Amino acid sequence: MNLRSLLSESKSPLILGHQNADPDAVCSMIAFSKLFKFINPDGNPILMADDLSRLSQQVIESFAPDSHILEPSIVDYDLAVLMDTNSRFQLGLIYQEFLQNPDRTVVIDHHEYNPETETLSKHLFVRTDRYSTCEMMVPIFEELEAPLDPMIANLLLTGMIFDTRRFFFADLNTLQTVTKLIESGADYERCVRSLQVRPDRSERIARLKAAGRVRVFLIGYWIIAVSKIRSFEASVCRGLIDMGADVAIVGGKPSKSAIRISSRSTREFSEKTKISLGKDVMEPLGSLIEGEGGGHVNAAGANGKKNLDEAISKSVELIRHLVENISSSSIES
Repeated sequence: MNLRSLLSESKSPLILGHQNADPDAVCSMIAFSKLFKFINPDGNPILMADDLSRLSQQVIESFAPDSHILEPSIVDYDLAVLMDTNSRFQLGLIYQEFLQNPDRTVVIDHHEYNPETETLSKHLFVRTDRYSTCEMMVPIFEELEAPLDPMIANLLLTGMIFDTRRFFFADLNTLQTVTKLIESGADYERCVRSLQVRPDRSERIARLKAAGRVRVFLIGYWIIAVSKIRSFEASVCRGLIDMGADVAIVGGKPSKSAIRISSRSTREFSEKTKISLGKDVMEPLGSLIEGEGGGHVNAAGANGKKNLDEAISKSVELIRHLVENISSSSIES
């Protein structure tokens, strides 16, 4: 069954994003809800995510203030649509039970392959060669002959700017998509401004504390920085990369029963080592922390319940093993 048929038959799709939904997830969710309304004007799309990032809330206020992404609650729906998400665990504990019927579940995602995805849904729209889910939405709109009005174009361009780090990760197709969105009414400068925010006081304090606790490992040519903080793990990772690390791994403990690990790497590291933080580092940590990990080549994370210190140490061991294997292969060749 194609996407048009699924949407035409649905009366109330539940559009879900991952935990702490970032601008790529949120913008693609809102855009998909507009696509659904074009296909089925009488339908009632429901948008939900287990928390939104502060930046996502700012983007919504800038471009779609009337859009509402609801807090977890019991709702009636006849189709589940996962945006920028390819596993149950990424949704958070509350939403995992929602995914019961693969025939009535759609996945639209650009992350690296996750074997669980094929058990979640029989309707997969997955492009691991694309740099954001928002980028994927443009050809979907075109295929369904849905209009890209300025609001949708602004949302999709903003999500692309965020996930590509202002097109640091991009190719010809990405830039051609940007052109289409600008021609459809997107305001590039306004999109960039919507993503500009100075970290608040607590986030800046977290960065400084984590920097004071950082441990540095020299693995061959590469600098690996690891630290721990209660929250703002992704922000701390970015800060450590800006300070000179090739790889940053930061663990957090947002509650007594949960741990989070974020990781980032430079493009030089991933291109020269071919190491994917998602597939090679965070995914293997899943069982150790009694949770699940995954993500992108240069940005990945894991969520679980226990063994934070052991998991951080294990992540460094995994990177060391992979780098040493690459060095050995180079010598042998």
